[in-house]
Amino acid sequence: MNIPYQHPVTRRRFLKTASLAALAAGLAPRGFTAEISAPTRFKHLVTSGRKLRVACVGIDGKGYSDTMACLGEDIVALCDVDFARGRAAFAELPLIPRYRDFRQMLTEMGDRIDAVTVSTPDHMHFPVALMAIEMGKHVYVQKPLTHTIAEARILKAAAAKHGVVTQMGNQGHANEGTRLTKEWIESGVIGTVREVHFWTNRPVWPQGIPLPAAQPAPDTMDWNLWLGVAPVRSYNSTIAPFKWRGYWDYGCGALGDMGCHIMDAAFWTLDLRGDVSISATSEGGSDVIAPTASIVTYQFPQRGQRAPVKVVWHDGNHKPPVPAELGADGKLPSGGSIYYGDKGILINPDDYNAAPRLLPESRMKAFTDRPKRVIPRVPKSNPHSEWIAACKGQGPAPGSNFVDHAVDLTEFCLLGNVAIRAGQSIQWDAARMTCSNLPSADRFVSKAYRVY
Repeated sequence: MNIPYQHPVTRRRFLKTASLAALAAGLAPRGFTAEISAPTRFKHLVTSGRKLRVACVGIDGKGYSDTMACLGEDIVALCDVDFARGRAAFAELPLIPRYRDFRQMLTEMGDRIDAVTVSTPDHMHFPVALMAIEMGKHVYVQKPLTHTIAEARILKAAAAKHGVVTQMGNQGHANEGTRLTKEWIESGVIGTVREVHFWTNRPVWPQGIPLPAAQPAPDTMDWNLWLGVAPVRSYNSTIAPFKWRGYWDYGCGALGDMGCHIMDAAFWTLDLRGDVSISATSEGGSDVIAPTASIVTYQFPQRGQRAPVKVVWHDGNHKPPVPAELGADGKLPSGGSIYYGDKGILINPDDYNAAPRLLPESRMKAFTDRPKRVIPRVPKSNPHSEWIAACKGQGPAPGSNFVDHAVDLTEFCLLGNVAIRAGQSIQWDAARMTCSNLPSADRFVSKAYRVY
């Protein structure tokens, strides 16, 4: 069922909420803190025994796997700005209504949708998710949750207000290794953690290059809809469909790509929220393009009973020093994390915190008296099933829900980009949502929106 593209959404409807109206006008919600508590109960749950009616926005690449993860439910609409890119999903679900504009889909389908998956480029996560949430739809949104910190805070408040079930697609949060990392460290296995290092082989897309020349957009793509709220720019295949992550107008660089994966276990375990000092060095970036490599250092002060901790992110061609405990021939894999405690070292030698180990290997072999497993496990470590069950009232709030976890994790990651783009160290005032020592850096905390 091909539904031709239209422009049925007026400026008034697009700006129907005060929060989005302020953002579209370039009025950053300065001081917006969204200090809220978790919702007392979810609303709009599907408790009648029927399947969840899911609409999928962005259905290629990661969007395809998010769509296929919902096949056991009732997929009622598919939305992608490029129907050629959606070909595989359309073939799998040939009779499902197809849309290019998520606004048209949500407006026309209305109460026939219970939940929405959002797997677009980063810059469009927020507009899609906010509209769905304000219509009472449960949402599953790919990482990083939002393009800016201000957007993340607004989604947190909206999710709590409307009582919807939310989940961010940092799938490692549902796995066993993330829980073991938290349980072992909180049980004192390596003592007080003083320093953590993360690294990744990203970026894997071109960066540090001039803006590409204009090209005709594919006939199957609506380039205006792909740009969405981003500034007008001519199409080029260097940007879409894959390499957009390296451009600040659409993506969040290596930190946005992998930070919510690799840093998740440490964020959860060490509660890396609140005021923090951040410095960064980078190579090859500009006001338009994210860097080819960076090192970002977060310094968290004493927070109640929590000791100060230094957290360092490495990407591109950078890695932390190889721990002596790995031996003379020890090497680090392409991505992972290392925790240095007063009583030992823990390493997660992968991007998703799947297999924590103590160093040296002799200590891991002797580690037989292990802490009790006190954190509830997610069946089959499946974050989509976890979300779907919660939408049906058959389980607790998903682990990476917006109110308790995903927004704060996203803010932690995106703060590194603020420091990279500012080119100077920043002092983050979490309560006021500002860089207290460098007000000029606040322009990277929020953004203006194009009405399209």
